Amino acid sequence: MSAARRVWIPAAAGVAVATVVFAVVLLATSGGSAGGAAPAAATATLGREASAGRLVFAQMGCGGCHRLAAAGSSGPIGPSLDDALPHHTRGSLLAKIRDPGTGSVMPGDFARRMSPAQLRALVTFLLATRARGAG
Repeated sequence: MSAARRVWIPAAAGVAVATVVFAVVLLATSGGSAGGAAPAAATATLGREASAGRLVFAQMGCGGCHRLAAAGSSGPIGPSLDDALPHHTRGSLLAKIRDPGTGSVMPGDFARRMSPAQLRALVTFLLATRARGAG
């Protein structure tokens, strides 16, 4: 087997695995409810950064813990974002994500797991869903 083929096959397999994992995460955070298409349609007009934030919400697994209708998620662990978001500002969301506080089950290093642009997009998405009354 040639050296090029020995490199190409594992790379192609890695891309295939990453694609499947992304699809599973996206489906898991879209929820299995009949409203699965509605969140995507609802965020279609949110703007580029908010749309990127919806993707960050999915990639970071936020929907596994939090319920948020705009993301089609129904996580049972963390607070319902549908209920909590109306009480937050950009600053308070950033503070809560950066330092969830004592007693929170949210990882204390959660904000450090994403880039500043991802964190900004996530907060923009959350604020946009609140502003639209999603939930």
